[in-house]
Order: sequence, then C-alpha cells, then structure tokens
Amino acid sequence: MTEIEKTKAEIKVLEKKLSFLEELEKTKSPVEEAYKDWMGVYPPTNPSVDNIFDIRWRAFQMGYNASKEKKVSESFQAGYEFAYQQNVSEWEPTPQTPEQVADGLKGAFREAVKQGVVSSSTKPQNLTDLIYDWWEDVFTTNSNDDMETSIEDLVDRIELFLPKEQSSAGSQNEYVECTVDGFNDCLKKIKGKLR
Repeated sequence: MTEIEKTKAEIKVLEKKLSFLEELEKTKSPVEEAYKDWMGVYPPTNPSVDNIFDIRWRAFQMGYNASKEKKVSESFQAGYEFAYQQNVSEWEPTPQTPEQVADGLKGAFREAVKQGVVSSSTKPQNLTDLIYDWWEDVFTTNSNDDMETSIEDLVDRIELFLPKEQSSAGSQNEYVECTVDGFNDCLKKIKGKLR
C-alpha cells in the first residue's frame, strides 16, 4: 500500500467517524427529548449566566429519573394491567355514597403510605405549630414530666423539624455542589446551637 492509498484509507475512516459523531450529536437522550416536549427547547449545553436554566435542567433530570424508578414503574404497570383487564372502554363507575368515597380515599391513602409513595408523617407545617403541639402535650400526655425533660422534648422536636442534609452526589455542577455544601453547613450550625 502506497502512502497515498494509506492516507486515502485514513481519510475514509475519519470521514465515517465524523459522520457518526455528527449523527450522535443530533441524537438526543430520552430525558432531553422529554425536556424539549416540556420546555419547547433542548436543555442547555453551556452554563447560563444566572444558572436558572442549569438548575431547571438538573431538577427536570432528577424528576425524570425518579419517574423511572422501580416503584413508579410498577405502580403504573399495575394500573395499566388493571385497566386492560377491566376493558376500560366499557367500564362505568358504580355510584357511591359520601361515606363510601371517604372510606375509599382513606384506604387509598393507607395503601400509598404502606407502599412508601406518601409519607405518613404528621409533621407540623411551621415552628409555631410545633410549639403549640408541644405546649399542649406538656399539659396533657406529658404532664408528669419535669422542666428539663419537657425542654429536652421541645429541642428534640425542633431538631426533627429541621430539614435533612442534602447530597450533591452525582452533580457535575459546581454551583449546585457549593449550594448544597453551604446549606448543610448552615444546618449543622443551627443544630449545634440547639443544645
């Protein structure tokens, strides 16, 4: 093989590689396609000035990935199979009394809690609610506790009320990592002031 033939062969290989890379660049992942369906544009490839688009894209990816988890897929599949078995096009709902509807909703909620889809936590919505609940308990269910025990209980409740530490694992965005680190540092300082 002459030098010219060798160079022509190398050019042919490089042209095929270039063609493949150009086609690959045009091909978008399912999550990118879903983002385009939602936003009307593909996700950003360059960091934005204020990081809003980057954060939106990251949040969208997290939601998309969560929707693909086994629990969500199994629930969807079970619902689909139920609908298919019932021949939904011919199905008519049975009229129910308000009590039957309430019982059905309670049962559905219990099942959602059991499957871990919904949290059963009755966590107070704000710090004031938490303190009201604690105050009520001090004079009812915990009325025999001494001052130190009651105060320790309040501090425990506040600590549990505070948000959990976050993780930036898997993030390749320096802004996200710094933000999460700052959030966790602030949370540690707040918890350190409780006791």
